[in-house]
Amino acid sequence: MDCTEVTQPREKWYGRLQVQLWLWFVLPVLLVLVALTLSGAYNNQEAIRNLSTERDVGVAQLYARQISDALTHGTVAPDSVGLDLLIGDGTVGQHGAVYVIDNTGQILFHPTTNDQDNQLRLDSALRQALDSDTGTVQGTLADGSLTLISFATVGQTHWRVLVEEPVPEVILPLLRASNTLPLLLVAAGLLSLLFIDFSLHTVVRPLRSLAEAATQHTWGDLPDLRQDVGGVEEIRHLQRVLRDMVDRIRRYQESMRNYVDAVTQGQEAERTRISHELHDETVQDLIATTQRLQLSQRALERGDAQQALETLRETRELTQHMLGELRRLIRALRPIYLEDLGFLPALEMLAQESRGAELSIEVIIEGESRRLPPATELAAFRVAQEALANAVQHADAHHATLRVSFGARELVLSVEDDGVGFMVPEALNALTRAGHLGLVGMRERVALAGGSLDVQSQPGRGTRITAHFPA
Repeated sequence: MDCTEVTQPREKWYGRLQVQLWLWFVLPVLLVLVALTLSGAYNNQEAIRNLSTERDVGVAQLYARQISDALTHGTVAPDSVGLDLLIGDGTVGQHGAVYVIDNTGQILFHPTTNDQDNQLRLDSALRQALDSDTGTVQGTLADGSLTLISFATVGQTHWRVLVEEPVPEVILPLLRASNTLPLLLVAAGLLSLLFIDFSLHTVVRPLRSLAEAATQHTWGDLPDLRQDVGGVEEIRHLQRVLRDMVDRIRRYQESMRNYVDAVTQGQEAERTRISHELHDETVQDLIATTQRLQLSQRALERGDAQQALETLRETRELTQHMLGELRRLIRALRPIYLEDLGFLPALEMLAQESRGAELSIEVIIEGESRRLPPATELAAFRVAQEALANAVQHADAHHATLRVSFGARELVLSVEDDGVGFMVPEALNALTRAGHLGLVGMRERVALAGGSLDVQSQPGRGTRITAHFPA
């Protein structure tokens, strides 16, 4: 027999349900949220630009007032000497710069020294700045990139303070990607359609197949789930679980059919046995009793009183023997002691009747004894009866212990013997196919009473049967 272990192929990362759900829902939603964020930022671009230009105009006006005051006090000469000390490095932000020019566009101050003698290119934006006192215009740098020029007039002079910032520095970096917004929306839609189609093949359709199989099961038709329905790992695991469940149900149904058939045959056999015992013993004893009564009558008619008394004595002994046999049959059919004396005395009587020349039985009672529902007591009595019968008939045991423990919430009854023992199958239902109905019957009785049965046994180490009943 080949015992090589068959390993399942490792599932790829995209074949798990968690990843499927993430790809199906989270990623498209995330892309849509990013697109909406970019859209909102794009709509607020003009407001951000206005805030930046207001800031630059304020900076230009501040420098214009400082330069005007410096000219009044002589700190800065009319030929622009001293502007570098007043303005400093002349930078705004990372790439912005502060310029000072005259009415012809001649640079009076520039942060970069080698550009101080250059003439600004008088494009339309710069001409507008020279024609106005203060404001902001959009111009073009030498490299063709856009720039914002905020300006303010210095006092009564014709000088202008210019604060120049490139447009990409004014607008948030997030807005630079606004031209990709339609592409993001299209990508989100395509990804959503792709994941929906992928999930239909890996989640929805396999689940639908399993649902149809489960529907057949509810109508009593056990489906064959051997064919792989595919899908993600979780669905395949669910199919394996359903397959095992169906197999267990089939085995249970088969064992129950065998058990019901065996019980029916056992009932018929028991009826036949009782019928034979009644016919072979009780009926024959009754016939013998009738004959002895007739002999007694004839002896009395002859006046032989001694013979009549002897015959009546034999009749009395035969009647007592017949009563004993009838009581034995009645006890086998119904535990009279359980009804008349109670649960514990009935167990004591059962142990006493089960003791033999080679089997000693010890009865141990633990906890505070009390009466239980009749159905529970009857089920516990039958378990003890069957377990002791197995110890006497099959286990070849020399000693058995019948232990009854009364707990706060349960009654525990156990029968342990030192017999030959046996190998307990994984499922007790397998015993029905071998014709061993005792353990299966005990389990069914305990289950009907709401309890559970535990069987422990090994060859050569005896058997222990423990039943738990709710109390």
